[in-house]
Amino acid sequence: MALSRLGGQTERGPIVKLIVMKKGGEPGNVAINPDKVTHVRTASGPFTDIYFGEHRVAVEGTFAQVVARLTGQAETEEGAAARSWFPAR
Repeated sequence: MALSRLGGQTERGPIVKLIVMKKGGEPGNVAINPDKVTHVRTASGPFTDIYFGEHRVAVEGTFAQVVARLTGQAETEEGAAARSWFPAR
C-alpha cells in the first residue's frame, strides 16, 4: 500500500498517514498515525508521551516539537532552540 502524509484514496484503499519519530530512551524509530492520537503529554527529560487511548508511546522531543510534527505545522521558536543531539565540532 502506498504511504503519504496527505492521506486520501488509491485503487487499493485509503492512504495511511505516518510520521516517523525517534523512540524515547530506546533505540529505533516509531511510525505514528496522527489521526489515531488521542492526547499528548510532556514527560520527564527530553521526551513526550503520545497516547492512542490507553496505549502510550514515548518519543524524543519537546512537547512543542512533537505537537508541531503531529499537526504538520512548522516548529516554533521554542522548538528551533531545542537541544541538538549531534555533537558540536
